[in-house]
Amino acid sequence: MADRIGIAERKYQFIKSIAQKTAEKYGYEPIHTPTLEYSSVFERTLGSDSDVVGKELYKLPDSRNQWMTMRPEGTAAVARALVTNQLEFTLPQKLYYSGPMYRHERPQRGRLRQFEQFGIESMGIPHPAIDVESILIGWRFLNQLPLGSNAKLELHMNTLGDAESRSSYRKALKTYFEHYRDKLSPDSQRRLDTNPLRILDSKSEQDISIVSNAPIADEYLLPEASKHFEFVQTALKDLDIPFTHNRRLVRGLDYYQHTVWEVTCASSELGASQATVLAGGRYDGLTSVLGGKRVLPGVGWGSGIDRLALLLADNKVPIPVTPVPVVIIPETSSETRSRYVDDRVYSFAIRVAETIRRYRSAYVVHGSILNDGTAASHPPIDKQLPNLLSKEPQPSRVVIVGSEEMLKSGVTVRNMSTRRQQFVKLDSIQDLL
Repeated sequence: MADRIGIAERKYQFIKSIAQKTAEKYGYEPIHTPTLEYSSVFERTLGSDSDVVGKELYKLPDSRNQWMTMRPEGTAAVARALVTNQLEFTLPQKLYYSGPMYRHERPQRGRLRQFEQFGIESMGIPHPAIDVESILIGWRFLNQLPLGSNAKLELHMNTLGDAESRSSYRKALKTYFEHYRDKLSPDSQRRLDTNPLRILDSKSEQDISIVSNAPIADEYLLPEASKHFEFVQTALKDLDIPFTHNRRLVRGLDYYQHTVWEVTCASSELGASQATVLAGGRYDGLTSVLGGKRVLPGVGWGSGIDRLALLLADNKVPIPVTPVPVVIIPETSSETRSRYVDDRVYSFAIRVAETIRRYRSAYVVHGSILNDGTAASHPPIDKQLPNLLSKEPQPSRVVIVGSEEMLKSGVTVRNMSTRRQQFVKLDSIQDLL
């Protein structure tokens, strides 16, 4: 979990704005689901033996002792929303979401316990054309980001087949891995009894060599499942989208079937273990697991904004037009020799800033308290101006107001590059800004 201030937050907004615009070009609508859901939403859909459910959920009982979970991913929440809002009969539904997700993992670079995600979900369309569309949206989104010449994106794809194909494949994997049970890692030994497909995703050194010779899903695909994946591959080739058919690729959640994919980015900013920046797949029947009345086809992906932000240089993030500072000239008391700002001048400065905002952004430079907590007046003008130039982005012009400007209903505009100043009436200020 981390705070984001200034340019760090602008990165996230920039990435999400590109994702949102891309999704909307393909006819997707926004959806927002609660951060806190009943635990059953995720435990019924993600699989009781998954790492997410077994190790990573943030769970807490409410006042009625019902278990609640802080949202670990977006797909199950969107599927639940369709059921709850009776949208199963208003199809298709093409939706996008963004927001924080929560998993109790070991924090590391690019992997936080609270992480930001953007994703899309499409429900109600059985044809593999929607798999292609979903992959295409993700690929277009990522390639619009100015990630730099060293960030190489790669699309990896596989098929798990339909439910029957997957069941046959699962039996074959169980038979194969059973011969190596004693040599598998403890996690993989457990998965052998619950879901042997997950062993294919193991990162344990003692599992890798065993997995390399395991059966592949292609050998167990029924004709219709094979036809589904063939359409996806042919369509992507026609669109000139480069991809690799990775026959060992699986997804870590139980609801996936047919097409699964991920986009990786080879970059020193992420490292090999955190290279995946987008992952998705098809999940037909997910709504029925959540009590829906229909078995709906579905497909979608999620992308981690935190990792993408690491790949984005600060100078690649668009910065809004620098607002115009309105600087107040303080007066000096003849008695105490202390500086002060007349309330009428302060009020005039506020009005000046509001007038400028008709044309562009502006703000009043206020005096702040000192480190010892005592009230501070505005510094002399010759100290305020250098202070403005020490901050990024630097203003090109500064508006200066004092008692003299107030009496003349005008302001002094200073060009910070040439240091030239010019008085102008307030109703003509647009000409100089």
